[in-house]
Amino acid sequence: MAPPFTLLQHASAVYCPEKSEHPNVLLAGQTIVNLLDDAEANKLVNCLPEYISTLDASGCVISPGVLGTDTVTRSQEKLVAKCKGLSSGGMTCYHWCGGYAVPPPTATGSIQRDMCLMDSCLGVGEVAVSDHRSSVPSVHHLANIASQARVGGMLSGKCGLVYCHMGAAHEGLQPLVDAVALSDVPIIQFLPTHVERTPELIAEGAKWVDAGGRVNLTCRTEEARQALRQYREAGVSLSECSVASDGFGSWPVYDKQGRLLSYEVADLGAMLRFLQAMVLKDGWQLPDALQFMSTNAARVLQLPNKGQIAPNKDADLLLLDEYTLELRYVYAKGILVRTPEWTRGGMFERGDRIRPIKPDLP
Repeated sequence: MAPPFTLLQHASAVYCPEKSEHPNVLLAGQTIVNLLDDAEANKLVNCLPEYISTLDASGCVISPGVLGTDTVTRSQEKLVAKCKGLSSGGMTCYHWCGGYAVPPPTATGSIQRDMCLMDSCLGVGEVAVSDHRSSVPSVHHLANIASQARVGGMLSGKCGLVYCHMGAAHEGLQPLVDAVALSDVPIIQFLPTHVERTPELIAEGAKWVDAGGRVNLTCRTEEARQALRQYREAGVSLSECSVASDGFGSWPVYDKQGRLLSYEVADLGAMLRFLQAMVLKDGWQLPDALQFMSTNAARVLQLPNKGQIAPNKDADLLLLDEYTLELRYVYAKGILVRTPEWTRGGMFERGDRIRPIKPDLP
């Protein structure tokens, strides 16, 4: 039987995302127990060696696991099934009901039922707005969806957001501004994403945040880094900004006349490359860059146990090389799922560096 505690020792630094004075992190099961100084960590190991497994984190910085908010699939039923599969494999997975179209497709027949009956459903998205692929939703449609999501959130104890895919059309964020003005739904019920798409959207995003809203940027692009730099220089509240990878979402390529040339697939590795570029190229301090994908994202999604390294928080941790920020180790719910030598895979995954999950059989 594996020891009940895991101690990550001698890290070069621990970012919670703020830098901690303690270089050691103690885990128990899926939870962070505490951060320890060297004297406390050594005493624990010496007194209870049979109860503690250790990992030498020398040369690494430890950060909270990052959060993403995009999943695209062919149907709500398949999406829910995939969430369950990922969760049973040790990851933490949530989903939006709906999609680009209005009215939003659901698994149970209504937004509120989806949110109340499925633990993984946090709200509605991605509802396409100001985009040629949208259903051209009216302001009344958007206000109605936001009201349903808000009540669903109140009933289920979730964020109840409407995650809005923003296109490049000239209307920009104005439909969301009008929906907020039309209804009593607060501005924070809408979360527009891809706001780095055009200079006009970036500028509107700053005004949206100044009015009390929040924005999300797709971190695959250079424009996302430029937008955040612009926001910082303009004094926009960065705590209301988050980033997402759009991982495995379709990424169409058009020519200047708007004709579809090809499809690409958004890369899950974009978030790590974004963090590396922010710190190593753009000169951001690591805690300031981490907030967009950890603390801020967890607060927006109302996930109080995510996005921080602190006692009683979920043990989702990244161990990064202290100089290059390359990924070395990953803990998900307290389980080591990636090392420099292997990655924990799904039950049917195979490869030289893959360790498939083995089912617990009676």
